[in-house]
Amino acid sequence: MSEGPLTEYLSRPLERPGAEVLEAIERGAIDPTGALALPDAEALLDPAPLALETGWCELPDGVGYVAVRTAMPAVTGAMVDWWFDWHPRESLRYRIWHPRAHLENSLQAPASAGAKAHWGAVHHPVEDVGTGVVHARIAFRRPSEMGFSTDALDDRSVATVVCGYAGDDRRRVRHTPMFHVFLREGDGVVLRSRFWIGAALRPFGALGAPGERLLNNRFVRSRALPAELPRALALHCAEEYANLGALLPELYSRFASEEPQRA
Repeated sequence: MSEGPLTEYLSRPLERPGAEVLEAIERGAIDPTGALALPDAEALLDPAPLALETGWCELPDGVGYVAVRTAMPAVTGAMVDWWFDWHPRESLRYRIWHPRAHLENSLQAPASAGAKAHWGAVHHPVEDVGTGVVHARIAFRRPSEMGFSTDALDDRSVATVVCGYAGDDRRRVRHTPMFHVFLREGDGVVLRSRFWIGAALRPFGALGAPGERLLNNRFVRSRALPAELPRALALHCAEEYANLGALLPELYSRFASEEPQRA
């Protein structure tokens, strides 16, 4: 499609996250004992309130923890699934998501089709979440490949789940499990985002398994991860999903039926 219809979104003011979300982030690091443990991530599927929905900290093992709750009152699971297949196909689509922070993106399509178009896909976003420009690599997975007992396809409380591993294309290393769980709420969704920064360090390629054993420790994390990253990522996540919540219903209405998704 022509970039023309999308350029107007670059000049729109960024949607501001909710005041309570910003207050929680600016309050400073939470007590690490209040963080959700990675093995307990499936608790995100339960719509019952969690002890902490927004906050950030460094865990005792050096992992950076980020939790953000975003209300998206006019968004549906179908819109989210479409977005994660549609936006990486042209960099401008990625840029309008967060014009100040997103620079470009590309898509490595899944080897085979799954129930969700993004399952098995790899995105290569270039962005600055607040600690400098990074050439990221996000490998999307089924929830059951990320430790969940279910893919939540038949869970009436869950609109959709977007999860996988974030990594660095330049450093050639995977590093972070991430989960975005979209729960149905009224006519829209509420998003629970969680990142365990540096919890899954593993080099790409043949050195993966031995490298994983060597790298996953506090010493390596303290030198590889910027100290300010958990707070910066919390704020970036809050900003980009607040903005997506404002843009997505309109984008879906305008463009979802315009062209078939390509393999």
